[in-house]
Amino acid sequence: MKTVSETDLLDALRAADPAAQVTLTGADATAAVHRSRPGRPERRRRLIWATALAAVAVVGIPVGAVAMGLSARTGWFGSPNPGDDRGTVVSTESDDTEWLDLGADDLPDVVASLYPAWLPLAPGVSADALTARVTDTMAQQNALAQETLVRRTYEYLAYRDWIGAWITAYDTGDTAGQAKAAAVLTDAAGWPAMVETDGGGVTDIMRAFAERIAAGDAEAAQALAQIENAPGWDGNDRSALGDEIYNTVLGENK
Repeated sequence: MKTVSETDLLDALRAADPAAQVTLTGADATAAVHRSRPGRPERRRRLIWATALAAVAVVGIPVGAVAMGLSARTGWFGSPNPGDDRGTVVSTESDDTEWLDLGADDLPDVVASLYPAWLPLAPGVSADALTARVTDTMAQQNALAQETLVRRTYEYLAYRDWIGAWITAYDTGDTAGQAKAAAVLTDAAGWPAMVETDGGGVTDIMRAFAERIAAGDAEAAQALAQIENAPGWDGNDRSALGDEIYNTVLGENK
């Protein structure tokens, strides 16, 4: 396996880093949330995933900059990166976790090592299946990212599963299942990586949806499933309801 020197890796990071000339502010992160709003179908992106990408650095690597087969664990921690001259840059996020090469051969092993054992899984979802989905999602990025994004992706995909679990329980009249799923969706707004990467308003929106769902609002559950492309969405457009909930949390002019 061909390796890359620390100097070459730093050069690749500097050359590819889209944040080299940009400082992410709370307003920037909030704007990323609004760009994903359900009222804009042509620009719709999943809320939680889009905000994670806004709050957690993902550095694209130019073709040929890093050799194929490089271990996913780079030995680089934190941001700015070691040797970088942007030590005085102010960011809304402080992430000391390791940078990972998402195109490395051993990525599946590294992703599996980051599995959060405490994470509640929706009925029918196994740890192995969730890990495989996270690995696939990470591998599609073809970039460098920090461990936090992997943990956030575990939480996000599990969150989507629980949206679907509530809808299934509602449709089948399973009140105990509804209560369990609603409790998890409420707790999800406080999950570690969700909180750590909340650039502004995301967890508040999660709580607003969870409150309605806990009260038995199936329309709110469907609106959330539509936004997040979660299991159980019935295909009907509820963008207006999504806007209503967004505006309740963030304000009409946000």
